Amino acid sequence: MRILLLAAAPALVWGQIQLSLIEGAAERAVAEVTDLGATDASDALDARFRARNSAATPVLLQTLTVAGAGFSLVSAPALPASLAAGASVDFVVRLTPAGPGVYSAVLTVNGISVLLRARAIAGLVVWLEGDRGRTRLSAGDKVDFGQAEIGARVARRIVLENPYREPLALDRLSVEGIGFSLADGVGLPQRFEPGQQAPLDVSFAPESPGPQAGRLIVNGRAFILAGVGIAPPLPRPRIVLEPAAPGSGRQVRVRIQLAEAARTAGEGELRLEFEPATPGWPDDPGIAFLSPAGRIARFSVATGASTAGFGGREEIVMQTGTTAGRLTLTARLGEHVEQATLVLAPLPVQVDSARLARTANGLELALAGFDNTRSVSRVVFTFYGADGRVLEPGPIAVDLAAEFRRYFESSALGGMFALRAVFPVTGDAGAVAGVEVEMTNSVAATRTSRIGF
Repeated sequence: MRILLLAAAPALVWGQIQLSLIEGAAERAVAEVTDLGATDASDALDARFRARNSAATPVLLQTLTVAGAGFSLVSAPALPASLAAGASVDFVVRLTPAGPGVYSAVLTVNGISVLLRARAIAGLVVWLEGDRGRTRLSAGDKVDFGQAEIGARVARRIVLENPYREPLALDRLSVEGIGFSLADGVGLPQRFEPGQQAPLDVSFAPESPGPQAGRLIVNGRAFILAGVGIAPPLPRPRIVLEPAAPGSGRQVRVRIQLAEAARTAGEGELRLEFEPATPGWPDDPGIAFLSPAGRIARFSVATGASTAGFGGREEIVMQTGTTAGRLTLTARLGEHVEQATLVLAPLPVQVDSARLARTANGLELALAGFDNTRSVSRVVFTFYGADGRVLEPGPIAVDLAAEFRRYFESSALGGMFALRAVFPVTGDAGAVAGVEVEMTNSVAATRTSRIGF
């Protein structure tokens, strides 16, 4: 704190130099005796001066000194300095008091000499106490709280001390700024006897992320409080599948469980990737999430939750498609990346539906299913009569390897297929009661149950 008292006097000019004092936006002429006011004995007092060339010709600034206990130049131009007509240069004189008392110094600018006076007033000394001891604070110094998570609290110990021989009063003690506060229950005396100390804790509990600023006010002196609020880290996600080890042609419920209850809200991503068992196979679009459809799903985490949500639901449904291979789920949440891998093993041919019908010329069989190896080769049809006997000519074997290979090479449906087989019948088609179909792929042969009308 400083109070500037300027004696009313004409501007001091020597030759071409005019000396003035800068206070805020105002520029005031300096008198032969200039009172710089008062400051707390713990604080420095800065006074900014301006030397201006008031003449129409250049002038050389050769001398700039301040002589007096506690006074120094902290911002001064390199000398000699040439000042053009009307040009000026600023410099700062600082008083750093050693204790309470009256201080004086002589400021010399070329041939101008000014007597400076100032007073240092006894006030409570403010200490910042840490692991490495105490640091004496001056007004305007910063108390840095560093980074603190939202919802957490960081404290700094401040100690007020009266090191002088006379009692001192504490008239004002407060903390300003959102997130900053004095610890509850702190009781301080309003009168500090000589040598008396009183500790207090100032806390920083950020309510939002980003830099935060406040002030500690001790009597008329202000100290800067600074800290950075950061969001707590999001918990580690874990991918949970139900069923845990599904195969092809299944629907799986996928949930994201959290390693601990979330201390902050956030969003994450669940990504689905597929590598077919046989290199060169086309992708299988049936491998995807449902609602919303696709291979990327966004999920959210609410504060206090232990499970992530997919648009208000705790799970999302995934289809495993109809192609053998490796399916990888990757969950990203904050700094965490977790994966779960499913091996979709090769399976025998799976028949999902079958229909046998009579036509005017014979029989028609329609089959639908999938072969996740895309390797159907041999198909055998066996017809039965009403009494369960195998009808002539017996099992009918057909090599369909080439047809299925061409189909799968151009299909965009993964391993899904539909087979339509037409059988002309000589004689009474009504004697046929059902048919069984055996389909062979690279894994094994699979046989349907009896298909009737």
